[in-house]
Amino acid sequence: MAGEGWLVFMAAVSGCWIHHTLGISCPIGRFGDTCSYSCHCTPTCNQTTGVCSGACDPGWFGGNGQTCQKGNVAFNKTATSSITNYAKDSWTADKVVDGNRDQYVSGNSCFHSTFNQRAMWTVDLGQQYRIHDVRIYNRVGHIERIRTAVLSLSNSSSPTPGVNCYTFPSDTAKTNNSVYDVPCGGTGRYFTITHSTVLNLCEVEIYVCSPGVFGDSCTQFCHCLQATCDPVSGVCPGYCRPGWQGERCDTACSSGSYGQSCSNSCTDRKCAGDSPCDHVRGTCVSGCEPGWMGEDCREACDINHYGANCDKTCASRHCVGNSSCSATGNCDRGCDTGWAQADCTEDARCVQPAGYNANQLAVAVVLVFVAGDVVGAIVSAVIWRRRNRCLHKTSESRPTTVSLVPTEPPQASDDVGPETRPYDSLNAVSYDAKMKGEPYCTVKSGQTNAKTDATVLTSCDVSDSIAAGTYETLDNTSRGTDGEYSEIGKVK
Repeated sequence: MAGEGWLVFMAAVSGCWIHHTLGISCPIGRFGDTCSYSCHCTPTCNQTTGVCSGACDPGWFGGNGQTCQKGNVAFNKTATSSITNYAKDSWTADKVVDGNRDQYVSGNSCFHSTFNQRAMWTVDLGQQYRIHDVRIYNRVGHIERIRTAVLSLSNSSSPTPGVNCYTFPSDTAKTNNSVYDVPCGGTGRYFTITHSTVLNLCEVEIYVCSPGVFGDSCTQFCHCLQATCDPVSGVCPGYCRPGWQGERCDTACSSGSYGQSCSNSCTDRKCAGDSPCDHVRGTCVSGCEPGWMGEDCREACDINHYGANCDKTCASRHCVGNSSCSATGNCDRGCDTGWAQADCTEDARCVQPAGYNANQLAVAVVLVFVAGDVVGAIVSAVIWRRRNRCLHKTSESRPTTVSLVPTEPPQASDDVGPETRPYDSLNAVSYDAKMKGEPYCTVKSGQTNAKTDATVLTSCDVSDSIAAGTYETLDNTSRGTDGEYSEIGKVK
């Protein structure tokens, strides 16, 4: 068991390395190197290692942490017998391949032939198989009914047995569970068990390895190029897939080589920088040096291309005069006016300032917008505070001797603050008395009350005002040259 676990571990490590290096992703139901192996479990197996986290599909074995690569090809296939069943019609030939391992004939799960007649039981596997081994569940307590039994394989449906692959000795030892594992080396479609007197079989399982897998427990993987390996010996009938060697194609190329028959040398690649060398493709993970292309960077650019992976064209350059086109595409006489870089493919008008890159410029733009928002918020706050302060002053210094009749509010006012009543058609010039305790007032007013048609006049003496400031005429409020606002025409 320890040996089998080590083989599964090595197969998993190899599969992980291949998939990580080559970036392979297999479709559901496939796994491993080039996705050439089949899963036989639900949920499906790991695409890299083939390991099943749950149980195997019916007829397959080795789940719950193993790969389910050992299958019973006799499961639910067509089984027949050349003789009459003994005693009961329910003890028929098909009971031997129904998946029920119950070994008590009274449970109607076994085949029972008549006594004292040559008995023969056959199962049609549906196609030819290279048989690996066979497990027979005999009726409990009846060892005599399996001793001297003969196992054979044939490619014909003829009732005549084919080539013998195993014979039970006459002294076959009794087992505690009446289960017998026996080898059956050979290839055939029809598997037959015969006995000279009677057969009492409860279940027969015929094991083969899944294609591409071999060994006693079906845990070793071969990597044949054109056909699967022998399920018992593991020998490939032809060449190995790239990256593998040996008659079973189960040995990776040695360090420093890769590819078909491990014939490519890692030192011949033209990789950009240091790169590991996977044994299958020799992929250059950092790309190629200028002038080379291909997965392993061993193919030179043609005369019309240059650069890493040959992705640039010589005709796209803007060189002075005729310039040769080397692996790097450098213009040996310099660039035409307005073009830059060694290969003269960069528009000099689009070159960024020295010391800056695209990321830095993007950050700078974001910072400018953020700063603009902050400054705008500060200015708005200052204006709001000044307006409130002006409104507060006006409220405290209103004259008590002048009475104004307000008109109806206008339909639209773009500067109306708290406690402000706008008036229509002010057309007034306001002067700030600039005297402590003096209120703001409006003179030369020709305002008409919209309800009474009466002219509303205000008066105050500003002739002696000190440094009186002239205000602009607005529709609803007056703004001083120093930026302050005054409230006019408001009911006192």
